[in-house]
Amino acid sequence: MGDEEKIKVELPLTEFSEINETWWRHAVIEGGRYSLKSHTIARIILLRMMAGKYRVACLRQFQKNIEDSSHQLLTDLIGKYGFTGFTVTNNEIKHDNGSNIIFKGLDRNVESTIKSLEGVDLAWVDEAQAITIKSIRVLVPTVRKHGSQLIWTLNRLTDLDPVISYFITDPPRDDVWHLQVDYRMAESYGWLSDEMHKEIEYSRIHHPEDYAHDYLGKAMNQSDKSILSVSKVLEAMNREVEDDGSVEVGADIARMGNDRTEFVKRKGLKEIARKTFSKLRTTEVCDELEIFVDFDKEVLIKIDDTGVGGGVTDEMLKRGYNVMAINFGSKASDSDKYPNLISEAWFYMQKIIDQISICSDKDLLSELSNRQWAMDSKGKRGVESKDNYKKRGYRSPDKADATILCFYTPQIYKIEWGSSV
Repeated sequence: MGDEEKIKVELPLTEFSEINETWWRHAVIEGGRYSLKSHTIARIILLRMMAGKYRVACLRQFQKNIEDSSHQLLTDLIGKYGFTGFTVTNNEIKHDNGSNIIFKGLDRNVESTIKSLEGVDLAWVDEAQAITIKSIRVLVPTVRKHGSQLIWTLNRLTDLDPVISYFITDPPRDDVWHLQVDYRMAESYGWLSDEMHKEIEYSRIHHPEDYAHDYLGKAMNQSDKSILSVSKVLEAMNREVEDDGSVEVGADIARMGNDRTEFVKRKGLKEIARKTFSKLRTTEVCDELEIFVDFDKEVLIKIDDTGVGGGVTDEMLKRGYNVMAINFGSKASDSDKYPNLISEAWFYMQKIIDQISICSDKDLLSELSNRQWAMDSKGKRGVESKDNYKKRGYRSPDKADATILCFYTPQIYKIEWGSSV
């Protein structure tokens, strides 16, 4: 391409000064609407493709069809700048020099989806606030070509989003470039229209919480949807209370290989012990539970009785322990307010969170503060199902459920071994 044919592509090079560096393996780029984070990455990808053979994978957690990807953005930019040499098909963008972009979703079978990614130079994960920890763990070692890099662009939902926890806070890494931008960058370059500026100003004045998330890229105010806020849970983790009262134990029993069996013990309103196990048989769970309660058959043990928990209930009763079997899906004590027992238990935790002391644990913090609720058609407050919680990218909330069991005691009859119900 001769000098007279050169095309001017504007880039925010001050903010994105590290984009062409090789020291970083991961770039975590955050921003709200009109921060132009995706537009900037798309422009850079196209320029690199024209400069020489360059292979790119554009990924999202959920991509049912090509319209759910960055395909249209890249296609529009090719047309806008008059870039030549590109061939656009329904599921791929190629360049005459051998460069190409493929588009993949990771939600269905991440292991098989990423088999074709071993030779890519760049993996760009857009809308990365929806990515799951499983996808991160499978994807990262697969993109292994020498010099390859991964870019994660997102508008974080919470401070515990998997990408944030994995690359920024758990613990910080020296191969991560972390950039936070917002609409003010576009405004400073004169790229923000008057119409958009008015919309943003209206949101800033009249809907400040929405403005903070939508346009500044800040975490959502969890009090809007979450039963327990991060701040309340952290206060409980940092609080000291007297261990005055009876001892009770909550036990959440693992249902699948990747789930965890969790025991939690409290005395009064103070958590005094916690143990986590995985891949134990029923008799092994019971053996560990006996040790956990110091073989004290007076201690009240509340067991999630659904699924494999039923076997643990039966065996512990047979061994003579004081067991209360709890089915979270059963009827709530106050059925006028809650659709099921688990919802009642979670909102009971909301009532006592300012009084209790629990252990400091990052997984527990995430599980307690990210469970959401909704009002049903009858005006009852219900906690989201475990399946829906996991679909949002979180692992099974075993630590939270065991903690809820430990602190909540429903009004149900104690079960005796050999009794009929």
